[in-house]
Amino acid sequence: MAYELTAEGFLSSAKAFIETSNLLHDDWILYENLDICKSYIQKNTFINVKGQLFKTEFVIFYHLSYGVPTFSFNIWDSTGTILNLEDIRKISFTEINQKDFYSVITQQEHPVLCRPFFIMHPCHTYQLLSSLSESKNIIVTFLGLITPLINLQLSSKYGL
Repeated sequence: MAYELTAEGFLSSAKAFIETSNLLHDDWILYENLDICKSYIQKNTFINVKGQLFKTEFVIFYHLSYGVPTFSFNIWDSTGTILNLEDIRKISFTEINQKDFYSVITQQEHPVLCRPFFIMHPCHTYQLLSSLSESKNIIVTFLGLITPLINLQLSSKYGL
């Protein structure tokens, strides 16, 4: 079964996701643009991994070519130094070998924010979402699949 998500569908899911985020005081923000493909949701927060504090910036945007939500992020250590890909792999919730991790996440210029971000390859997102049946909110489903990889806490209340 082929997976399809329009930019309008993404924006609708983003708005519903933000409503839940606001109820949970989870600090996700929707940045809506007249060009729907440039709308995105963002969360800036801190995570604690093995006693170390990291500042994170999470951004979810619509990938026009693949028609999927795309996850991007940056992580800084307590000195303000941005982590490299290998450091990020090491703080992942799940153990994943270098080759597999690098095939899923890469650093590139963000297509909406125009600065370097680590981005989950949209082809992998497409494959994941194509294997699933209907979803109440595709952003919640998507985040539920990737949270172990990127150390993102997501309340189970999003799924209610």
